[in-house]
Amino acid sequence: MDNFEIKFVKYLNQVGFKRLDSFLGLVNSIRFLAFFWLVLTIVAVITHPVITNSFLVAVLIVCALHFGITEGLIKHFLTRFFPKRKRPYVTYPEIITPIGKKFSDASFPSSHMATTMAMLVVIVSFYPSLLLLSIGMIILMAFSRLHNGMHYPSDVAVGILLGYAYGWVALEVARMLF
Repeated sequence: MDNFEIKFVKYLNQVGFKRLDSFLGLVNSIRFLAFFWLVLTIVAVITHPVITNSFLVAVLIVCALHFGITEGLIKHFLTRFFPKRKRPYVTYPEIITPIGKKFSDASFPSSHMATTMAMLVVIVSFYPSLLLLSIGMIILMAFSRLHNGMHYPSDVAVGILLGYAYGWVALEVARMLF
């Protein structure tokens, strides 16, 4: 493991205080994320019914790509042939304290980052005025995944790249269909 990545995660893991840790634990909750994406999708559909079909198709494609590639292919299928990368808090329990839910699947790549980036690529393409808010959400999610001891910087970076690719593919397919 790259010494820089360990030092970086250790540093971010020690930053903060109880309220920040509680907030970031909530942000990383799968239930919170599912609720957040559902609410954003419902608001988008209600406020702009003209784009409903193409928006929903793009969101469904993002979900299919994420669960098929990140969760299915990379995290579950390929780990049968290659060793899965253990999360920082598992590999270095003496220096990294887990915050929030202790995820135990493979650390690489960050699923939270992949879904966050993919959904925000789609949302910003339909609602460009949400760009700054989306960048803030990406930074918050990246920080929280590192701070909480769940990922290394390279896990987060690859999650961002995968998410961008999923969002781009979803938008291209939606454009071809509509």
